[in-house]
Amino acid sequence: MSRPPELICQYCAHRNTGADSRCGHCGAPLRAVVHAVESFVEHAPAKLVKVAEKIGADAEKVVTGGYPRWQWRALGVAILVLVVFGVVIARSCSIDLPSLSGAMSEEVVPEPLRSAASCQPMDSGGQGEKCVIAANHPMLFGGIAGGKDLTFYAERAQPDRLAETISRWRAAGGTALVDGPVYAAIGPSATVWYADARVGLRLETGTFAGKAAAQTFLSRAGLVR
Repeated sequence: MSRPPELICQYCAHRNTGADSRCGHCGAPLRAVVHAVESFVEHAPAKLVKVAEKIGADAEKVVTGGYPRWQWRALGVAILVLVVFGVVIARSCSIDLPSLSGAMSEEVVPEPLRSAASCQPMDSGGQGEKCVIAANHPMLFGGIAGGKDLTFYAERAQPDRLAETISRWRAAGGTALVDGPVYAAIGPSATVWYADARVGLRLETGTFAGKAAAQTFLSRAGLVR
């Protein structure tokens, strides 16, 4: 009967019989584990391999006990695999949710007005925004803003604060076009006052060329239909 072929351990150069699965001298695996580690190292990007080797080297410095080098190498690879796996799982579980904080968010303001305006947040919380519509934008066609850029302010407000604002607008003597869950009015100086209690939006504009111009804006912006 022929003898099993000898396998030379690539870590300590000890000769082992082909029937052994681990090196009789250093304990390193002769087949499966070594091949798995080598396969990973050969196919992993160079930077990841360096990270794995550094992890193993750092662990070897911290822990003393005479463990063979292949075990530290395998440890570095294993830790790296776990880190990469965790990142993949975290990304796969993340869901892109629409923002509910911005005053000019898609859920709050009609698309015609959002697309016409350029906005900047007024606070770090993103609850209020200062927006500008350029004078030459079709939204202001016909000089309804007096040929100037139109500035308006949009804010997300709590129900009690929104109710107080609407009460103040009513008392100021504006002309209400809609008065209900949605409140839209034209102020005495031809400004637009708008509030939507359903989404908690308060919006107030600069001066228009006149009350008719302000009403035209409300219609074009999709605020009043």
